[in-house]
Amino acid sequence: MEIKPWLKKRKWDVLTVVIIGLMFIPSVRMVVVSNMQRLFAGAPSEISVAEQKTVNSMDWVLLDLEGKTHNMSAAHGKIIVVNLWATWCPPCVAEMPSLQKLYAKYGDRVAFYFVSNEKVEVLNRFLTVKKYNFPVYIPGSEYPKEFNSNSLPTTYVIDPNGKIMMEEVGAHDWFSASFQKRLDEMLKS
Repeated sequence: MEIKPWLKKRKWDVLTVVIIGLMFIPSVRMVVVSNMQRLFAGAPSEISVAEQKTVNSMDWVLLDLEGKTHNMSAAHGKIIVVNLWATWCPPCVAEMPSLQKLYAKYGDRVAFYFVSNEKVEVLNRFLTVKKYNFPVYIPGSEYPKEFNSNSLPTTYVIDPNGKIMMEEVGAHDWFSASFQKRLDEMLKS
């Protein structure tokens, strides 16, 4: 039996076995899973107007990684992006490059809140290794009830009037052309 024709015929089977095999190596698992999820991440979509909820209280105390207190109410009247995430979460890690690009482009015009319940040391190490510079916070008070999600990542896009226009669970491509177009439209109005 010749190996080349056999491999050519079964290349997808071999690739699947290799990917599954890599999943058993703890140090490689996160990279494999997050890259697979990034590959299949789609653009976020808007909630229908009838189903949009308003955030009743923007009074949410957050602590930055230096321990300074911030309040989401300071962003009232702006477009707000809230991303609930964790460093150990493959879908969170998968969507981070697109969120970093989004922050780099819109950070001066949109209020970004990347919120995690992890320790400051863990978050700082992750941000340093990945070279991310978006603002990360730890909750200092109860989450607004409208942000009640049991899944990570969950991302909310809130219009200047406090309406949740997008609520996405799982990895998404936040730097997609369609989302940037929608964000530009919101910024113009």
